[in-house]
Amino acid sequence: MRLRQIAAGASVGEDELTNVSFAITATEIQREQRHAKLKRTQHQAMHWLIVAGLTLLVLNSLLTMAYLVLGLAWQASPY
Repeated sequence: MRLRQIAAGASVGEDELTNVSFAITATEIQREQRHAKLKRTQHQAMHWLIVAGLTLLVLNSLLTMAYLVLGLAWQASPY
């Protein structure tokens, strides 16, 4: 309520201006911290998506090679 009065042009004491200035600074710092945390989380998520994708690629390659080797061994078997 008091902030609305100040914004509307009400008289302001020096201590109130200091409090408002501090509140604005604290809010800006919190916003920057949230933004930095979001960026870190996005970076970590991208890292783990790349790791998961490469893991799936390697597993797929290993299964394909095993299938080919077993298929060739089965065809080469004299029995």
